[in-house]
Amino acid sequence: MILASCAVLAVAAAGLADLSSAAASSGTGPVVAQNALVVSTALSSVKLSPTDVVGGGSSTGTVTLTSPAPSGGFLVALSSDNPAAATAPASVTVPAGSSSATFAVSTMVVPNSQSALIIGTAGAATAYSIITVWTPFAFSNGSISVFPGGSGSGTVTSQPAGINCTISGGGGTGACSAFYPVGTVVRLTAKASAGTSFQGWRGINCADASKITVARGSDTGCQVGFTLK
Repeated sequence: MILASCAVLAVAAAGLADLSSAAASSGTGPVVAQNALVVSTALSSVKLSPTDVVGGGSSTGTVTLTSPAPSGGFLVALSSDNPAAATAPASVTVPAGSSSATFAVSTMVVPNSQSALIIGTAGAATAYSIITVWTPFAFSNGSISVFPGGSGSGTVTSQPAGINCTISGGGGTGACSAFYPVGTVVRLTAKASAGTSFQGWRGINCADASKITVARGSDTGCQVGFTLK
């Protein structure tokens, strides 16, 4: 009896093995669960365009996610660290299936040019972009200033006109600073007085004083070197 039972079990096991093999080859067999790859959506970046605005103007912000937003959308909280200069809505929602959404940034008329961070937050992720809010004059103009260097004397003039600076005794008199429209290329010319030699220029963005490009809202300082012979 024991031998007969063993034979029946062996046949049954072989039959099950054959059925399992056939089912696997036909694709209709049992499904074996495996670990599924879950994609987690997060905030990737906050961008602004333009990033330089005259006070009272506007800019467009864009929040971008690491992957498309899930069903129901993806909420990003927004804030500004300087609401006296620029503000954003309290939040923006990226629609389901999209990877980005835009929002409006409003700026205020300011007494002096200043910056603000527009900050996006979603869960543990934070991203930001900087916007600079300018006065109308600072947005359109920049300046160049000439400083004395050395013990000699001489004059510095500019083209276009604006600077006509006399250097003597370690000081400067006359028009030693001038404003120009942003992007203007200014040429400075140094002329040494008798008994003095011209040694060159010093200063950031002033190594070649023959072509200084005026930058928005900033002063380019150029030190002229006059020494006694």
